[in-house]
Amino acid sequence: MTAMLEDRLDAADLAGDVTGTAGAGAALGPGAARGPGAARGPSAAADDLGAGGLAVPGASDGGGDDGGARVVNLREVPAFPIPAVEVGELASMLSSVPVADVSDVALVNIASAWQQVVNMAQAAQAEVIREIEARTTDALARVPDELACALACTRRAATALFVRAWGAGQHPVLADAWAAGAIEARKVDVILAETSSAAPDIAAIVVADAVARAGEMTTPQLTRHVRATLIATDPGAAERRRRTERDRRSVELALAPDAMARLIAYLPAAEATAAFTAIDALAGHSAVDGDTRTIDQRRADAFADIFTGILDTQLTPDGTPLPRRHGERAALQVTVAASTLLGLDDHPGTLGSYGPIPAQVARELAQDATWRRILTDRTGQVTAVGTTSYRPGADLTRTVAARDITCTFPGCRQPAARCEIDHRIPYDHQATDPASARQTTTENLHSLCKHHHQAKTKRWWSVTWDPTTGISTWTDRHGLTYARHPQRIHTAPDAFQHRPPPPAPPDLGDPPF
Repeated sequence: MTAMLEDRLDAADLAGDVTGTAGAGAALGPGAARGPGAARGPSAAADDLGAGGLAVPGASDGGGDDGGARVVNLREVPAFPIPAVEVGELASMLSSVPVADVSDVALVNIASAWQQVVNMAQAAQAEVIREIEARTTDALARVPDELACALACTRRAATALFVRAWGAGQHPVLADAWAAGAIEARKVDVILAETSSAAPDIAAIVVADAVARAGEMTTPQLTRHVRATLIATDPGAAERRRRTERDRRSVELALAPDAMARLIAYLPAAEATAAFTAIDALAGHSAVDGDTRTIDQRRADAFADIFTGILDTQLTPDGTPLPRRHGERAALQVTVAASTLLGLDDHPGTLGSYGPIPAQVARELAQDATWRRILTDRTGQVTAVGTTSYRPGADLTRTVAARDITCTFPGCRQPAARCEIDHRIPYDHQATDPASARQTTTENLHSLCKHHHQAKTKRWWSVTWDPTTGISTWTDRHGLTYARHPQRIHTAPDAFQHRPPPPAPPDLGDPPF
């Protein structure tokens, strides 16, 4: 294929007219003409390749030869997706096109064709996930954890993959369009989310309409279109959706670089507007002569002042004491080396629920902080502390949470301060030997969020821990294992240290593997 394309690419043709468009038009089909009234033949095929084209094998060319090759002119493709092509064939052919030598318009169309490949590949992955779901009991609770470990992604991202795959399978017209590359994953998500609460017959109508319109709309436009169609088709569903979404109201901390973060509140429109109105009023009230802050900066500072004031007083706006967790008052948790606080080095600190922060930020927080000493060994892990009772005391709980930083399931980011404390080896209430009775120790305790704690308790997963390395090894029902490496309490950055090159990957031979 590469040789064929290179042999037929002509620099003179590439420098010629490139006024063809890549916009929407009649779907490309067998025997489609290059332009009005133009017939396709051998010479047209050669011209197409000379302008930056590819040949689709195994498709009819409109002349009755079903075994021939249909030539797709990448400079004048009237619309995407290109029909009757397999994802592997299309990816292989696109890889063989020398992009530096084709026309500008052909490049745009090549980008569109690669998007078709991406869409088709994601749909193929979704088909695999649906098969895993079909073979699994309690699939929604179990499969996302397995995908998160296998793909090294968060459980939220894995759940999104699972829900998208399952949802597309409920609507064959959507699954087929996705598999053909006609629709992308983000638009699949929009269609599924907007129709999730509709009755099956109404959802089928709206989904079919959305699939037909998706190719000519952006994601926001498609969202508005589907929403309007649903309201017009079934006004009752709109009210049910409003009540359902109100139950999902939440606040999320989204991390950003350079010791910054976004606090995202998902609220009913009236409450969100009221909150912004109050913050805007506070920002205007704080403006004084000589204040160089922008209005956005004043709004951000006014917003932050509300909550730092609550933490300082430990009282809610109506005077009620803030609730405690694990016996501890609500507060920021910052971990930093004593040498950094003393200004002897500039190693980063760690802000609970966030992550690494510059040394100067840690020093600023230290000015108004109450500090507790945590002893670590030479590897940076907390030294052993323990008790013979089942429930760890406040000091031991604080130590475990400070060591783990987050839930110890691979990829889970739930802060340890909001997790449950679990015995890795289940606590033996009948133990009488003094040596074995000491089970509630830092070595046998770890932090798990409620979901992963329940998954371990139900024996969906098992875990072992290596005290030498601090690595927790999790094993799923298939026997696949995943490692969760410890997050050091303190360690000097080593990004600039020289390391040996990684070992070469093993030679798996020819497929099938």
